[in-house]
Amino acid sequence: MLNGTELNLLFSQVFGYLSTESGHRIGFLVDVPSAPRDDTPDWNERRKLVMQWARALVKTSFHACMVYAYESVGRANAELIHPMYCIALADDVPDCAEQLAHCRGEMANAEEIYSRAEYWIALTQYSATAPLKMAAARFGFRAVTMPGFTLSMLPALSVDIAALDVRVTKLARALTQAHTAELTFDVGGQKYDVTFDLRFRMGFAASGRYLNNGQVGNLPSGEAYIVPYEGEKIGRISMTEGILPIEHDGKIVLCEISENRVVCIDGENEFAESLRKAISQDPARANVAELGLGVLGEWGVEAVGHPLLDEKLAIHVALGRSEHLGGVTSSADFHAPEFVSHTDYIYHHSLMPDIHVVKGILYFDDHESIFVVQDKYMYDNL
Repeated sequence: MLNGTELNLLFSQVFGYLSTESGHRIGFLVDVPSAPRDDTPDWNERRKLVMQWARALVKTSFHACMVYAYESVGRANAELIHPMYCIALADDVPDCAEQLAHCRGEMANAEEIYSRAEYWIALTQYSATAPLKMAAARFGFRAVTMPGFTLSMLPALSVDIAALDVRVTKLARALTQAHTAELTFDVGGQKYDVTFDLRFRMGFAASGRYLNNGQVGNLPSGEAYIVPYEGEKIGRISMTEGILPIEHDGKIVLCEISENRVVCIDGENEFAESLRKAISQDPARANVAELGLGVLGEWGVEAVGHPLLDEKLAIHVALGRSEHLGGVTSSADFHAPEFVSHTDYIYHHSLMPDIHVVKGILYFDDHESIFVVQDKYMYDNL
């Protein structure tokens, strides 16, 4: 467990204030289950952790801390549509939504509270990254989102942020400069290739440092990422194509991609059926939304079963919403709010043991570079 001094040091590195300073306005966001049956032990622990951290920062570092709770929206990266309830630091976060109305603090809409804090920390069950990124651009705050955070993730917060920043910055710069990325996957001796169209896009580094107003990202962090070109320019189709293998609980599917969309799913198992159903319900879920290069696995950090941390371990590809990462597919492109999603598929040995990235190549205007060999990054080639 982090004490107040350690928390202040961590967040001073994340947000860029001096750890000796006091009086910063720090806000916490936390969601609560719609009904008691929706609760989980980790979710319950996280609600307690929010209050512990806020009280510790006030007591030890003399910052002004506020906590706002809201009814869970039930899915990752959906809009925060429910009212926010201010939780007094002497109180506990309620266990379900019906108890929120009895809180002693005020009720307000999300946009009414954003300007009240310089820095926001979202310790939620469902990711609030996308809506907070959109709001930060308008209101000028900085924020870290920690959806699904558990105490098992604490080791990832101790990674050397400076060294992390060097690696992900180098990867992000290469993604920006390249026009194409190609990954070759091995599935039981069979090779599959996917080409990602990187034209018209920038790569971003997420090292866990958000030093400028308007910046929002995950914590724990440790990745470079880019949104493949989605074909939004008239007369310029996306060249993202190939066969993307995905493994889930030992079940493997092969996703055929054309023009940056999943167009066919090959597989006769429960995972294949669920993926086909999800995409048939809303074709926006077929959008290739991210090529991510996680690096925390190089520090020996292991998977904990949640994408907040797990996506930072290794290469990952996401489907769905992309505008919060620099793309164009937004919540408005989905048929209904309940279908809005951004789902990461992570190529780490503990999550997809039967799939390996045997080679990764970046293509530039005047040369090409092999940047991955047998699941390992080749930094010297970039």
